[in-house]
Amino acid sequence: MREESPGPGGLLALACSLFRPHTPVLEGGLLPPRSRPEPTSRNAGDPGAPPPDRASSDAPRSGPRKRRSSITDVARLAGVSAQTVSNVLNRRRGYTEETRAKVIEAVDALGYQPHRAARSMRSQRTMQIGYHVFREQLDVRNGFTLGFLQALVTSAAQRGYHVVVFTHPDGALLDAFEGLIAMRSVDAFVLSDSRFDDPRARFLAERKIPFSSLGRMVDDLPQQWVDIDNTASMASMIDYLTAAGHRDFAYITRDHPAYWLTERLQGFREGMGRNGHISSEKSLIRASDQDLRGEVQRLLTRERRPTALVCCDDITAATVCNIVRSEGLEVGRDVAVTGFDGGAIQQINEPTLTSVRIPVETIAEHLIERCLRELEHGPTGEPGLVIDAPIVRGRSA
Repeated sequence: MREESPGPGGLLALACSLFRPHTPVLEGGLLPPRSRPEPTSRNAGDPGAPPPDRASSDAPRSGPRKRRSSITDVARLAGVSAQTVSNVLNRRRGYTEETRAKVIEAVDALGYQPHRAARSMRSQRTMQIGYHVFREQLDVRNGFTLGFLQALVTSAAQRGYHVVVFTHPDGALLDAFEGLIAMRSVDAFVLSDSRFDDPRARFLAERKIPFSSLGRMVDDLPQQWVDIDNTASMASMIDYLTAAGHRDFAYITRDHPAYWLTERLQGFREGMGRNGHISSEKSLIRASDQDLRGEVQRLLTRERRPTALVCCDDITAATVCNIVRSEGLEVGRDVAVTGFDGGAIQQINEPTLTSVRIPVETIAEHLIERCLRELEHGPTGEPGLVIDAPIVRGRSA
């Protein structure tokens, strides 16, 4: 029996396994540490029994506690001064890229973690960055959000920062931002799932609060964004499929107004045109989750069936793979299916998806660095940054 693509339970299990080493979090805060029962004497009922020996009842210790690495240790290993290490970690100027690389390598080798409380007192900062998400981003089927959050948390931790993840009450998008700013709970914000004229970005810009965004902004907002070229990346997927011998294509996208979905459709059309293919509206499916199955089945039962189904994202591609199999066809042999995201779903789908991979690790690093540069130096006036998104080859195409 063929293995089905991941459902909500599969991704939830993946999320749990990825974050298992960390302290669990509840809505009201961290879970309290598990209480350990007091050791009892075997003669607990005897009032004359001696008190329990705590030293002997506790588990044996593994030896002296390992000394925490200091900034001096990092400086010695990197061959630079402690001040240079501080400059690198706090994104100050006055060092070369070679020096920065040596310091980062020494930090990683020693597992050095700056003392957050001391840094916070000196800098008058919280050492925390807020990350806002919409409710739909928290859907357990959304593997992209999970992968991006992992990358963001890791990148922030390497610079001595924590990430505070939050959403907003219904109908009150900016209330949560106002609360965190009023309580001085974070130093800056990272936005994702952005719109060109994003009200969150405009709200923060008017208050001169540092932020960065995964997704482009209109020209009159600070260009603190990092993004990929959705159009060029999707067009390159058509190049790839054409080189593999495909001539009959269909494009499947969600019925959603997000700009990146519009750009990916544009990329499909551009790729079709430059490879000499005809892009027919009959081969375009723009459907809701409820209508997707019927529309894809209609494509697959045509007299001249498409040999390649190009999907707007990995979630859609995983669903399409299931529909193809339900029609008695084999994905990758009878019909090629491609996605776009290249995160967890791309890897755990059966078969693994050929997809455009959004490099979330690189994007997260740039987003955190942009926030910290604004904190350190004020508005930088930097332009937005476009990151390349490569194709990762799976067995689906």
